[in-house]
Amino acid sequence: MSVRPRLDTEAQLIKRIQRLSSRFAPSRPRPFLSIGDDAAAFKNATNSLTLVSTDALVERIHFDLKYFTPEDVGWKALAVNLSDIAAMGGRPLYFTTSLALPKDKNSRWTERLYQGMLQLAEKVKVCLIGGDTCSSPGGIFLDLTIIGEVNPSQILTRQGAHPGDVLFVTGELGCAAIGLEVLRDHSKLAKRFRKETRRHLRPEPRSDIGRFLASRRYVSAMIDISDGLSTDLHHLCEQSQVGAVIDATEVPLAHVSQKAGSSLSKSLLDYALRGGEDYELLFTVAPEVRTRIPKSIGGVLIREIGQITAESGCWINQEERRRKLLPSGFDHFAR
Repeated sequence: MSVRPRLDTEAQLIKRIQRLSSRFAPSRPRPFLSIGDDAAAFKNATNSLTLVSTDALVERIHFDLKYFTPEDVGWKALAVNLSDIAAMGGRPLYFTTSLALPKDKNSRWTERLYQGMLQLAEKVKVCLIGGDTCSSPGGIFLDLTIIGEVNPSQILTRQGAHPGDVLFVTGELGCAAIGLEVLRDHSKLAKRFRKETRRHLRPEPRSDIGRFLASRRYVSAMIDISDGLSTDLHHLCEQSQVGAVIDATEVPLAHVSQKAGSSLSKSLLDYALRGGEDYELLFTVAPEVRTRIPKSIGGVLIREIGQITAESGCWINQEERRRKLLPSGFDHFAR
């Protein structure tokens, strides 16, 4: 009897690609930063670092046309790429697109997709400079590559956190996951959850906050929350070779009324820890500068939620108990 090969988790697959990439790297100078962070970085002629990141959106994986308009798809595709540049403290400059469409999607549908994308592009002052389109045998596939820049002395990565550093997060966590559940399972209740459904359909990348924090040089490490707090905290700790403990009472939860919340399947904390697609920023600062972090930036609240530890692993203090916080957010290749 043949043995079915084990499917790697997303994190394991990325590590395998890293190892393979290092074996077949060309002889030219290596990038300043390669695979493993939110974006790659290499030096250009102006002595700033160029940031490059790419993300794909696949129909029925990242979006469902039952409740996504073409404009929503375009907006979200650019937003998730902008979030990667924000997590590095960079300024977005240009992006390209690759779009595969089934034959039932006409030119008007495609135009509406780009209208949503370019609406966000105009807002953040990033320029579409090229791309490609082709047919798809089934379903829509949209891949964006974004290019940005950052001062070498201001670049933020996942690797700089130290024991004793304080953990901060922007915004509210769990909104996008609540919005997805409402759109998918409780569409008649969508009006009660306008903010949450919009956060799923049209996330707001924290570009200005990322650049603000980078320019002040307070931050030791940063990551954007795309797969859920529990998972992305593990990513940051693994890259920095540290651990972390967070306080459940300090995690900023979605503001949902008790009546509206009764229709949801999970607790608000569960959505915050495991939901994903919030595209908020999780970052660390040295304890001596913690008071310099503003309570809000551009109307977005910033909250202290925990501390970095020398002991590996992530923990959460909840109801006077400390328990292990496992990386249980979204994983494309988890069973």
